[in-house]
Amino acid sequence: MKILHLIYDHINNPWVGGGGAVRVYELYKRLSERHHITVVCGKYPGATDYSERNLDFHFVGTHKNNYVLSTFCYAAKASQFLLSNSKSYDVIVEDFAPYNPLFSTLMTKTPHAVQVHHKEGINLFKKYFIFGLPFMTVEKFYPGLFKNSICVSEASRDKFGLPGAVIISNGINEKLFDEPGFHEEDYISYMGRLHIHNKGLDTLIKAMQMTGIKLLIAGEGRDKAGLLSLVRKSGVEGKVISKGYLNDSEKKDFIGRSKIFVLPSRYEGQGIVILEAAACGKPVIISSIPELKYAVDAGFGISFKTGDANDLA
Repeated sequence: MKILHLIYDHINNPWVGGGGAVRVYELYKRLSERHHITVVCGKYPGATDYSERNLDFHFVGTHKNNYVLSTFCYAAKASQFLLSNSKSYDVIVEDFAPYNPLFSTLMTKTPHAVQVHHKEGINLFKKYFIFGLPFMTVEKFYPGLFKNSICVSEASRDKFGLPGAVIISNGINEKLFDEPGFHEEDYISYMGRLHIHNKGLDTLIKAMQMTGIKLLIAGEGRDKAGLLSLVRKSGVEGKVISKGYLNDSEKKDFIGRSKIFVLPSRYEGQGIVILEAAACGKPVIISSIPELKYAVDAGFGISFKTGDANDLA
């Protein structure tokens, strides 16, 4: 079978590089043992097409170092690719984001589905004010245009109002389950994309002003400079340390040595990193959004009121 998957993000995308891209890569490197898969992603500086066995990555858009331009150019070029090549595939999957809908359900008769992760909702207005209204409209109605849909969690399915969606949960590296025998150190950990609003990092830094424990942050993203500036302005440089990008072995050590893991996100699909923390035997503190409630229900997490630094502290 030939599968086409359309997603702006890629694991090496310097602006995003999020869980959706990791999910696509991990799923398809396994499915490529039986099928031929093409993943169309948005270009970024230095992006070049490449293949791993029967898994091809094709980048479209612009190489210019501009995230906004990159995402809009991706939408235009990916739509062109779809129009020209859809008949060559047996199945097409569009990864949904409100910023770059491809309208694939209107462009092809090839069997197709939409994959959705998290719903931003009112956060789009909070981030972009009136300019966020078109994105809110797209997010509300677009996924419902598809006959077939995929969600990462029941909470995500319910938020999007897609009762017939197939649930395909995220997975993690099984090596994280190996008993490491870590020597626990005196810090709490955050790991993930450095997106201040999405990940609630402003709430986390504000909470650090009220606590005495050290916070170690691992990850990269387009808000890294803004986050470091926020740390300085908040006067918590001595308590907050940025570790940058970590590979799988470093990730395991980083989480395993911490006392507790924190994820203060305003919105998530499922939160792969919460599953990773659980695999390392770590308790977690999470924001009180439905998509992360499973950590509390399973007994390895406690929640705080989303966006409330006092409650988090």
